[in-house]
Amino acid sequence: MIKLTDLQSSRAVVDDLAQAYDFDIDRASRDYSWIRFTPEHRFLVIAGESTGGAFLAYGDGDFDQMPILYVTSEGQAGKVASNLSEWLAIVVAVPYWQDLLHFSGGGDLAEMRRTAELVNGRYAEEVADSTRTHLMKVLAMQEISDPIAVFHRNVTATDCTVVAADGWRYESLFNKFRSDDLRI
Repeated sequence: MIKLTDLQSSRAVVDDLAQAYDFDIDRASRDYSWIRFTPEHRFLVIAGESTGGAFLAYGDGDFDQMPILYVTSEGQAGKVASNLSEWLAIVVAVPYWQDLLHFSGGGDLAEMRRTAELVNGRYAEEVADSTRTHLMKVLAMQEISDPIAVFHRNVTATDCTVVAADGWRYESLFNKFRSDDLRI
């Protein structure tokens, strides 16, 4: 089990996650007081990303074992992993996870797989194998045999809603665009 303190204890790991995977632990200290849940859950912001979104561990128990919720700055939210270890395994395996959501055809697993086939090459060039190998080794990360299916299952199983200050409910992370809409 990977713990948040494991990540925080290595500047190289923090930098690799931020630069290669847009999972920026340093952004966790920003003001996220705008995040509210229905039903209420306690949560800890563990990282942010470049467009203003946040990754939260939420629920009861040890934060390192809690589900991970991703909240965008555009009004979408959803569970992305059952715990921090699983999220890191997913994000390292499929660094294009945001494209999978955006071009999911409303949450269709087959559509997400088609999107992955189209965008994988672009990300392979951007994310060095050495970064992936370094993180896998340093964090003793377990590979997931089908990270896209696990990711899809988690988003589909979202068990709470983020609510804006005005009462507006955040939408699902799944977008209606399809792989045919991609401009590569």
